[in-house]
Amino acid sequence: MICRYFKVAHRDMVYLKFILEAYEGMNVMSTVDNQAGIIRIAIMPGFVEDMDALLAELGKKVNMEPVQWNDEPCGF
Repeated sequence: MICRYFKVAHRDMVYLKFILEAYEGMNVMSTVDNQAGIIRIAIMPGFVEDMDALLAELGKKVNMEPVQWNDEPCGF
């Protein structure tokens, strides 16, 4: 599993969650630091290229700043 971490505005978290849930089986989005607005998008094997393209498109509509996050392992 590949994880991407982003800092997003709180108002955009629910929007992103709904959009990403539509791609069921490809990813799981979770909040890792609600105070700071940090989300984790865990991408399932085989879908990395598709999800990177989707995240690039979403980044045109929503400010998603990539961040480093090392406090939690990437897995469920």
